[in-house]
Parts: sequence; structure tokens; C-alpha cells
Amino acid sequence: MYLVMIVGIDVAYINRDYWRNEMHEYDRMHGSLVCLMAVIILALSFTSLCRIAHADDAKLKFGSDIRLRYEFQDDFNMKYYGDNPPQGSSNDDGFLLGRFRAGLDYFPSHMTHLALWMQDAEAWDLAISDSAFYNSTLGDENNPYKDRWELWKAFIETKGLFNLPLGMKAGRQRIFFGDKRVFGPGEWGNTGRWIWDALKLSYRFDKGFLDMYYGRTMIHNPDQFSLKHRHFYESFGMYSHVDLPKSMYSIAVEPFFMTKRDNHRRYKGEDGLYGTLDSWYAGFRAYKKDIMGFDWDFTYVRQFGDYADDDIEAYGYHLLFGYRMKDISMSPRFSFEYSYASGDSNPYDHDHGRFDGAFGARDKMYGRMNLFRWQNIEDAQVNLELEPSEGSYVKAEFHKFWLAEDKDGWSLNPKAYRDKTGLAGDDVGKEFDIVARYDYTKATQIQVGFGHFWPGEFTKRLASGEQANWVFLQWEYKFTTGLI
Repeated sequence: MYLVMIVGIDVAYINRDYWRNEMHEYDRMHGSLVCLMAVIILALSFTSLCRIAHADDAKLKFGSDIRLRYEFQDDFNMKYYGDNPPQGSSNDDGFLLGRFRAGLDYFPSHMTHLALWMQDAEAWDLAISDSAFYNSTLGDENNPYKDRWELWKAFIETKGLFNLPLGMKAGRQRIFFGDKRVFGPGEWGNTGRWIWDALKLSYRFDKGFLDMYYGRTMIHNPDQFSLKHRHFYESFGMYSHVDLPKSMYSIAVEPFFMTKRDNHRRYKGEDGLYGTLDSWYAGFRAYKKDIMGFDWDFTYVRQFGDYADDDIEAYGYHLLFGYRMKDISMSPRFSFEYSYASGDSNPYDHDHGRFDGAFGARDKMYGRMNLFRWQNIEDAQVNLELEPSEGSYVKAEFHKFWLAEDKDGWSLNPKAYRDKTGLAGDDVGKEFDIVARYDYTKATQIQVGFGHFWPGEFTKRLASGEQANWVFLQWEYKFTTGLI
């Protein structure tokens, strides 16, 4: 009996640090959830009690964006595919994501805007650990799910500089253009993928605009405030828009170029040596909407520069054709898309052939399950869009995925899923998604969605032959109220 008591005491003593850590984690999760719910209640109360001024006329405004999303992932997660991943749940994972944004916007004049907003991104009951998002080239964690009480927007914006249609925006901000394929904030991600500390100049003219910028991208470390750790990429560039004359069919053209640099010697070349990243991009987007119901869109990007001692020689493009039947119930729109991004055809030739997607969003581009990026991919896609009623929208899409180069990796995790011999083939799989959106009020939006993935031969050989499923339900509430 005494022996049992002694053993029990010893085990309890040995495991006391474990249980302290578990209780600390529980207290932190519980505290974060209670804090978020309290903020939601206060925010909703604030909108009904503090209508001091009309938001459109006020010089000082308070705003908030509250979003909750439940996701269920079956046989995959953000880093791995299959029923036995190296990190995360062995089968399926259901978790809740919460994102709260709140801040002030001050307009001392109609030409000046100052903004100060905070963001808190939380994840509850998520199986995959934070360590899975450690980035070796960054040397730090860059978490797409969590980033606690971070500076989201902090900028000053002025217009009409030197009595010209010239504007300036300086500080923490989002930078996005066009269809967000090349420049996108990545808003579906809980933390928001691309957030910039930047200076941007904007020149407007009758038929378009020209924007130039210099900035650095923020990383999402949930345990450290961003002003205390390094940035990720440094970049400068330009993006423009021109509406061509009627003699050229009023086509819209958007030329652009930009850089992506990182002077930390953490990039491993094909010779095994480490160096820096110095990547350059040049390309354009051209599109035409509503040609008797038809529309088309084309984007092309060329990437060049240096990846350690390797020469970057990569490119990507996207093509879309669509047709909307306006006179039919629910205004159905049918469209076909094809996305291509080059891969690395030879892992030993000192040429880096894998296109990296620049600063683009991935959220709605290459399947809603987020199993793919604009890297080493061929994606043939067909879509059906419906508008059943005012404020509602439904989109169903089907994808067929291949690797652009069978000797390069799957963009879900190129290090884990790459066959340098090419013997596993290039057939990654097929995906079906359906997402419905309903604007319940002007401030409240609800979304629900489902996705299913059928693995191809490449996936079966290198990851798993199990089929994957995904379900989500999202609620979002936005408001702005005038204070002064």
C-alpha cells in the first residue's frame, strides 16, 4: 500500500509540469474565448447605444469587424494530406476560428485620413500545433490561424498633393490590386496573409491609375508583437490600370512589376549552399466584362532573379471565359478557368523553375480547401454561380489538378510531397466545392460551404489514397459608427 502511495506521489511529481502546462493552456484558451465574447457583446451594444453622429458625416469613426468560423477537416490539414499526418489529428479535426478587428478612423479634412486598428486572431480546439508553422527560411513562426492583439492598420493617407491627383499612404496597411491573384491580402486566412509596413504613392487619371510602393511584409507570430520581430519580405514595385479606347474594344489593361527580397542567408540552392532571395516579377492583366453577357480575363507573370546561387526562371498565367444569363431566374453564370504555374523541371541544374505566386491570394483561386497554391500547378476549373435572391449567392466549382513538372513538389508541402525522379506522375487529384453566402443585414453575413477531394496517383503514392472532406460555417458582423 505504501509502495503504491509512493509511486503515485512520484508520478504526480514527475508530471506536475505537464499538468501545469495543460492547465495554463486551458486557462489561456478559456480567457481568450471569454475576452472575445465580451468584446462582441460590447461592440453590439455600442452600435445601438452610441449613434452620436452619422458615420458618413463624422470626422472620427469607430469601427469593428467580428468573424467566427467553424471548420471541419477530414483527412487533411493546412500542411499535410491523409489520415496519418506527421502533425495534426490522425483522422479529422473540427475547430473554431475567431477574428476581431476594432479601431478608429479620423478624417480631419476630406483629403486626409488617419487610421489605427487592432486585430486579435484566435483558434480553439485546433489539432495541428503552432510549431508546424515554423518557417525555416524565415527563422520564425508565421501562423495563419493565430496572432494575438496585433496592429492591423496604422497609417496616414493624404490626397491632392501639390494640387495634383496624387495621393500618399504611409504606415501599416493592406496592398491589393485587380482580382487579387498577384497582389491580395489573403483575407480568408484568420490572420490575414499579407499585411504591409509601406509607403504607397497613387496617381489617378481619367482612364486609370498608377500606384508605386516600397514596403516590407509582416509575419504572424502569436507570441510576439510585430514591432519586436523582423519583417519577412522587402519589396518595391508598381501596379497600373488603363482603360483602352473604344477603337480597341475598351479592354482594361493592368501592367505591373515588383520585387521580393530577403537578405537573410536562409535560402538553400540546388548545390546545397545557402544564400539570399532576390526575385523580380513583370507582367500584366487584361480583361473585358459584359460583352453581351460574356466576359474574359487573362493574367501573365514572369519571375526572374536569384534564389541563393540558383537562377530563377519561372512564370505563371491564368485564363478565364465566362457567360452570364441575365434574363433567366437566378442569373446563372457559367465559366471556365485554367491556371498554370511553372515547376522545377530539374532539381540539379542550378535553375529555380518553381513560380512562387508573388504576393497573391490563394483563398478562392485554386480550390476552396486550400490544398494548392499558384506553384507548380495546372488547374482546369469549371464554375456555376447563382443569385437565388437579393443578398444571396451560390458558387459551385470543379477542379482537376496536375503538377506542371512531375519532378517538383505539391505546393501543399513541397518538401514532404516531392518525387525528384518523376515516377509518381503528375496527377494530384480532383476537387468539388460549393459555397453559399447570404447577407442577412447590411452588417451581417453568413457563409456555409463544403468541399471534397479525390486523390490522384501522385497523391496516393506520396501521401494517402483516402478521400478528403471539408465543411465550414461562418458568421461575420461589421459596423461603423460616428463619434464626432
